[in-house]
Amino acid sequence: MQIETKELTIQDQRIKIHAISTGFVSVKTKFRESNQKGILAIVFSFFDKKFTEWMPIWTWVIEHPEGIFLIDTGENAQVTDKNYFKASGSFANWLNTTQFKFKVDREEEIDRQLKSIGISPDMITKVILTHLHLDHIDGLKHFPNTEILVNSIEWEKPYGDLPKLYPAWFKPTLISMDDDYSFFGKSHFLTKSKDLILIITPGHTHGHSSVLLKTDQCHVLFAGDVVYYEKQLLDGKFAAANVSHRNAKETYQKIKEFGRMNKLIVLPSHDNESASRLSNLRFLFS
Repeated sequence: MQIETKELTIQDQRIKIHAISTGFVSVKTKFRESNQKGILAIVFSFFDKKFTEWMPIWTWVIEHPEGIFLIDTGENAQVTDKNYFKASGSFANWLNTTQFKFKVDREEEIDRQLKSIGISPDMITKVILTHLHLDHIDGLKHFPNTEILVNSIEWEKPYGDLPKLYPAWFKPTLISMDDDYSFFGKSHFLTKSKDLILIITPGHTHGHSSVLLKTDQCHVLFAGDVVYYEKQLLDGKFAAANVSHRNAKETYQKIKEFGRMNKLIVLPSHDNESASRLSNLRFLFS
């Protein structure tokens, strides 16, 4: 198990953020970072024979005065079964068994890890999904009684999702981004206190969203797959997986603009340094 906990405050009220890795994933090196754009980037990554190091599959639990919020649900151990992807079609089966590697044990699934910190799945107030890719939603099966939030654009215009892997009961609450927050524009306040905010950060998918938490010490951005690691954002390097290079570039610019104006911690879902960055309060710009 890989869990790290950080205590912060919101208006002098103590909160906890738990970083929980639900296993590990490895992708083609040219999938994680590419000099190409669009379809060429994807094609070049197919021919790449090198895989990245094992990267964590982070989920995030926020113990907040208004409830316990879970950001993404991570992977499950079944992903390593040889027939796991067959129901999604031959191309999805080929893609997910040749271009990605997974290492997930049953004890690393989100339900077991929550219990290790004294939280049962039924105690989660809301599950917030950054997007619908399998390594962010494959733990949904543990939350049949919990409200699950998804940006309506992500649901209505998915990219790279595998609906055959959704639980049969999965009918998320669709969020219209009708609020407006800072540089990010379209957003949705998730708490009455307006300190937990769903913001649209497209590029990786059409409706990819991140979650911004305002604390007394700093802002924390749970960035999903905006980037694979923080330096990628700072250096202006892009993944092959982005559905829109233009949108990804605009998202980078907005995050960096916000980070220059505020103490901001950026936590990508597959960055080996995310948990330690949170623990040590390392900001995007010092």
